[in-house]
Amino acid sequence: MKFNKRNLCSFLAATTLVTVGAAEAAIHKVEPGESIQAALDAASSGDTVLVSPGTYEENVGSIYGLHITKDNIRLIGKSNHRKGESGKVRLIASGEVQIEGGTGVYAAPAGCEYNASECNAPDLKDFFIRGFTVEGFGVNGIQTRFVDGFKIVRNESVNNLNNGLYPTLSANGLVRNNSSYGSLDTAMWVAGSENVRVIGNELFGSVIGFEITVSNNVVVKHNEIHDNTVGVGLFHPNGAGNPPIPVMEDWIIEGNEIYNNNRENMAVPGTMQAGLPPGAGVLLLGVSDHVVRENRVEDNNLVGIITMGWCTANYGSPNGCETGVTLRGDPSANNNLISLNWLNGNGTDPGATPLAFVAADLSYFSIPEMAYFGENSSGNCYRDNGSDTELAVFSSEPDGQLPTDGC
Repeated sequence: MKFNKRNLCSFLAATTLVTVGAAEAAIHKVEPGESIQAALDAASSGDTVLVSPGTYEENVGSIYGLHITKDNIRLIGKSNHRKGESGKVRLIASGEVQIEGGTGVYAAPAGCEYNASECNAPDLKDFFIRGFTVEGFGVNGIQTRFVDGFKIVRNESVNNLNNGLYPTLSANGLVRNNSSYGSLDTAMWVAGSENVRVIGNELFGSVIGFEITVSNNVVVKHNEIHDNTVGVGLFHPNGAGNPPIPVMEDWIIEGNEIYNNNRENMAVPGTMQAGLPPGAGVLLLGVSDHVVRENRVEDNNLVGIITMGWCTANYGSPNGCETGVTLRGDPSANNNLISLNWLNGNGTDPGATPLAFVAADLSYFSIPEMAYFGENSSGNCYRDNGSDTELAVFSSEPDGQLPTDGC
């Protein structure tokens, strides 16, 4: 670029603005015994709150351990996991209210609470958290709500009783290289969100390892999902706490390790999760236009990967369509691609569940009578899946073959 006097002046002015903007961003350091929330309250948009290793009990008596309501805040724990527990930045629940109903780290616009379905404020912008261990909260570990632009990186969620990592009603996010375990619902749940990338996480020891509902454009790659009741659950809006959105497609489950999801179901009785049978690798229940490909799915006692309409999946249960429950969307499972997965040792020990007859590496099940409730699944494609031995298959199609009408 050739500079004349005019564009040289413009260049210098722009450079000055960038320099001033960078200089205005501050770093707020927090040591053990000090308050992380106080540093967050003092921070301005663009600032970083940098927390040294130690155990922190914040906002005792509040429903939030840490509450972020400002744009563009970076919350960073200086964790050193090579030092074990002493190298962690631990945020633990304390106080009766937190234990019974608290969320560890909650990012949302001011006045928009963790269970609100609407927010009368602009979305919070650009939240970043890294290096925290969030432990023992009664509801969620790390949650975003009404956040546009978020990154949840290298954190640990431990025994947060509802959901561990929970981006909900949020957009344009990355959840990478976290560990989450010990939840009575889901180790990680993407709900009511769009344009989310979930990469390189370990999700285990929960009722559901990973779940998506009422979302659009979610890519899930290179995660290790194991030792849950169900590995991956892709669920119809009736299985969600958020209302349906106009587009709920393009969930790509690719290149993940999904194994040994045979844990006893410890979900709260009466919830949808409590009805899930142990031993499922991937469940597609009443969802359409999604891709499950190139995953390694092994040693799930009931089934490796199964596709069912929502009414079929819930037939005979309190959530069954025949009970008159209101359906919040088409209950069919349409146009899903199940391709290039490698499956071994699934369906070998289904137990006493009523679904024991679907036990296999790959399954497809549709009850024709569910058409009465609007369930007419079609356009699904099972192709090019493999096994080290012989692929075990179950299908309710008249010819006994997995559907290929969508291939």
